[in-house]
Amino acid sequence: MTRETTLLEAAHAAWERMAPLRQRRDRFRRFTYGDQWGDLVRDRRGRMVTEKEAATRAGREPLTNNLIRRLVKAVIGRFRMERAQNPDLLSEADPEGFNRLDELDARTLEEFLISGMAIHRICREKRMAHAGVWADNIPPDRFFVNAFTDIRGCDLEMAGCLRDMSLPEVIMRFSGGSPERAAQLRTLYAESARPGDVFGGVTQATDGGFFHAPEGRCRVIEIWTLESCERLRCHDPLTATLSHLPVSDAARLRRLNASRRRQKLPTVESRWEVVTLWHCRCLAPDGTLLDSYDSPLADGSLPFAIKMYPLVGGEVHSLVEDVIDQQKYVNRLISLMDHIMGASAKGALLFPAQCRVDKFDWDVYANIWAEPGAIIPYRAHDGVEPHQLSAPATDIGARDMLQTQIQLFEDISGVNSAIMGKNLSGAVGAQRYEAEMRNSAVSILDLMQTFTDFITTRNRLLKIA
Repeated sequence: MTRETTLLEAAHAAWERMAPLRQRRDRFRRFTYGDQWGDLVRDRRGRMVTEKEAATRAGREPLTNNLIRRLVKAVIGRFRMERAQNPDLLSEADPEGFNRLDELDARTLEEFLISGMAIHRICREKRMAHAGVWADNIPPDRFFVNAFTDIRGCDLEMAGCLRDMSLPEVIMRFSGGSPERAAQLRTLYAESARPGDVFGGVTQATDGGFFHAPEGRCRVIEIWTLESCERLRCHDPLTATLSHLPVSDAARLRRLNASRRRQKLPTVESRWEVVTLWHCRCLAPDGTLLDSYDSPLADGSLPFAIKMYPLVGGEVHSLVEDVIDQQKYVNRLISLMDHIMGASAKGALLFPAQCRVDKFDWDVYANIWAEPGAIIPYRAHDGVEPHQLSAPATDIGARDMLQTQIQLFEDISGVNSAIMGKNLSGAVGAQRYEAEMRNSAVSILDLMQTFTDFITTRNRLLKIA
């Protein structure tokens, strides 16, 4: 087993370890964007169905009042408003503005509120728009990392992401200008696109999207590992520079010093040492090494800005997760109130069996009766006729409970009417309103300061890249 294969298996294990985080993120994203009746429940017969199917079978219309989306938009709007008041922060991190950090950070914050994770990848490369340092937003479902608990990332040892490229891009990046290498890459990805292939002991059907890219794309697995290596720390008095050279350059360094002695020039002072740095390997799904290089950052650090919230005991929990139960209960109450009003407007129909017309089934009568102003045919029998049995709606406290749940939603999330700019009154002074807004923001201050720390880390990486 080669080193690359072992590393690929370790990366796949890290990917599988993050599967619960990806599943929870998918659920939180569904709730944020309106699909809030998709959770599985067990019906009366013991079958697993979605909450929407269960409500429909019970005769209720599953309604949605999306408070989570309003919550997320309010926090992002407040963030962009504060960012607009300090434009210098963006100009310092991205002087030329081609990274469009204002828009990038807003979308990253949206991901952070939904999943509790924010990831940026820093790289220096030439693209169609510009050649320079780029900050890319990496979705959590394409990222993997070893289990770590330090909020500063001091215990990170491996990180990486899944990248999907077209075949021409793969050839451009990894062929090294060699036609023979380009032909090998074409053959490699033509074989890896066949269904049923086994990579790292895992088949395509069970890899969870780690080894196989969508149709027409080529999967490249970028893995960064923290490694130790021997280096020569060199100080050149002639050029006043400090550099690190591999140990294999020791003979060349001795020849350079010998030449300088003959010329009576200052020699290069060197010292052997062991240093740690981040090393990248780009692998194909079968473990073939496509490229390998050390961190391009000036301090040799990991070119990823990673923030997971709150990371207490290594756990990740988002703002959206805190309010999902209240959101579900609000939807149930709204559906219940709608059902009660519908039942009070049109109750049960008492239809004597002897009055039914022979050519009509009971389903036909039910459909006709459900239509307003419909005509129900029946056979008169001894003065008996169908009639409706209904009762006025009973106040069971559903409206009060709904208001309570909405208030709990705001209390738990910390995003209340003051932050959203609601309940403004001319009788309230500007200073008092500002004080109310600051007090109401206390509960989300920790979340926003954590994201600010992520932005600070990302900006530092942009400067040293």
